[in-house]
Amino acid sequence: MRKGPATWEAGADEPLGFVIASVGNAAALAFESALAEEDLHPRHFAVLRGLRDGEEHAQQQLASALGIPASRLVGLLSLLIERGLVERRESPTDARVKLVRLREEGRAELEKLIGLAGASERRLTAGLAAEDKAELRRLLGIVHANVAAESGARPARVW
Repeated sequence: MRKGPATWEAGADEPLGFVIASVGNAAALAFESALAEEDLHPRHFAVLRGLRDGEEHAQQQLASALGIPASRLVGLLSLLIERGLVERRESPTDARVKLVRLREEGRAELEKLIGLAGASERRLTAGLAAEDKAELRRLLGIVHANVAAESGARPARVW
């Protein structure tokens, strides 16, 4: 059971990592809530988004690219396959390799989820001008690159 939101204000002396983690958690909960309308989790969104190029991807490579453990990806794919959003087949050259791709129904679902995410984003960025949003994206990109570049760190997951 989740607790209600805590009142929180970032002081100038607050460690920036804590501020980013706190804001990230609140944003993640809002995003998760938005996708709940379709009874999907943000990790399902990440998988659909990872397949949006329409190409077949080796399941193991997709897991690695998304930073999701392969065993967890199997469960995520199972639901998406059951709903007819993704299809999986054996590689014609190596039976150990499973290939997955987004179906047209999955593309339509992804578009719907992007719309739901848009509502969450509007709430998240209320009061910010378009230039502020662009600057925020730019700055967060730098912060992510700094953290992702740490040697020996495990790969950051998409979600």
